[in-house]
Amino acid sequence: MLIATGSRYIIKANELAKQTAGGIIVNYTGETQFATIVSIGPKVKDPVSVGSVVAVEWNHTIPLKDEDKDYFVIEERSVMAVIE
Repeated sequence: MLIATGSRYIIKANELAKQTAGGIIVNYTGETQFATIVSIGPKVKDPVSVGSVVAVEWNHTIPLKDEDKDYFVIEERSVMAVIE
């Protein structure tokens, strides 16, 4: 189990789906644009909660693995928007 510290989040990248002109949905393998918050550090002041979908600055993330799953650590200031 991963627990964020300070003003950091632990996030999981969301996979994007792409729809063809014929309506077929295929997995999109390009750069992920959004992430879901998995853990929130105790000093985070943004009004978000675990499970919120956010847009982040991916070049400011630190990758890590837990139980063969990929996660990222990111500072609060690198979250650009909450997607509602």
